[in-house]
Amino acid sequence: MSATTAQRRVLIVDDEPNVPVGLLKMLSQSPNYYAKHAPSGEAAVEELSKSKYDLVITDIRMHGMTGIDLLRHIRANHADVGVIIMTAYGSAQVQEEASRRGSLLYIEKPFDFAKMQATIEDFFKRKEESAAASAKEEESVSGVIPGLSLMDVIQMNCLGRFTGTLHVKTSDGQQGIICFNKGEIPHCETATRSGKDAFFEIISWQGGTFETIEQIPPTVTIVESWEQLMMEAAMMMPDAPAEQQQATTKPKPAPRATAPKVEPAPADTSKMLDRVMEAAKAEVTFIVTHTGFVIDKRIAPNSKIDLNKSGDEISKLLPGIFGVAKTLAAGTLNEIMLRYEGKIAIIRNVAQSDLLFIVISPSSVPSGEIFKAIERESENIKKIL
Repeated sequence: MSATTAQRRVLIVDDEPNVPVGLLKMLSQSPNYYAKHAPSGEAAVEELSKSKYDLVITDIRMHGMTGIDLLRHIRANHADVGVIIMTAYGSAQVQEEASRRGSLLYIEKPFDFAKMQATIEDFFKRKEESAAASAKEEESVSGVIPGLSLMDVIQMNCLGRFTGTLHVKTSDGQQGIICFNKGEIPHCETATRSGKDAFFEIISWQGGTFETIEQIPPTVTIVESWEQLMMEAAMMMPDAPAEQQQATTKPKPAPRATAPKVEPAPADTSKMLDRVMEAAKAEVTFIVTHTGFVIDKRIAPNSKIDLNKSGDEISKLLPGIFGVAKTLAAGTLNEIMLRYEGKIAIIRNVAQSDLLFIVISPSSVPSGEIFKAIERESENIKKIL
């Protein structure tokens, strides 16, 4: 396909060839597209300096220049170029919320090429509609990545398993830090608050700049997963859909320095998980939704299980499990037990809810003890639903 006749120019950036080859083949079937592969972030920067592109599709984890680094370069030097992030990490709900806010599009690897094609078509449809309408400017925190909101930057750092600190400053003198440790957010701090309260205060600020610091303090004031923080924050943002705002008891943050008052949850899931951990002699325990969104999680101090990776794999597994139930017309999931060498994993549904307990224990623990522990806490959850 000739580059001179192409209407839509797409640059695909990935240091592994399999996905780019498939995307190039897919896009080449339409005369509307001109597509090219850059095997690294550095090669993409060079290509963007020589030729104009409408859209960059990039993997988030690459050797050398990462997808986050490339995004920073694009936003600083090619602000009109769209970006689709390919990532194998993070909650689908969080990615959907970030996409809804309009700055970035996400697609999870491995993906169906028809889904990617629909995502690309959706991008160009939105781009063309935006070009036809008057641009509506929105004041947001911006810094090393101009044109992106602070929420987008936080999202990217979490998906990229970033370790470091964001130092956020506003024009009226407010300052705060958001710390990242391999993508999780263990600590946030402002002049008057720390932990989750500080996180919600920082994202309520209007206007300002931020910079990245490589070091992080050893302080831990937040134990929730980054997905949970982001979803809570998304529901508190002024532009969240009305049904999301009504579904939470947390008020929207004030427009300036005053942080939102975070109401206590009707039940302490942390204590529930602690009791399950003790009764089931568990190594890892999760409370998740049917879609794989992690509500809360615990890990034993001496466990060698990777909490983040196990959560990611469980999130990917669940849609297939419920898909099998639909195919078999088997009704509501009750429980699943998986036995491995040295480990037993039990997935148990909380009746009349969209929640699951997932417990991983040594295989020496009788399954009956695990079931009893889960059942007791399932009854406690049902009481507050």
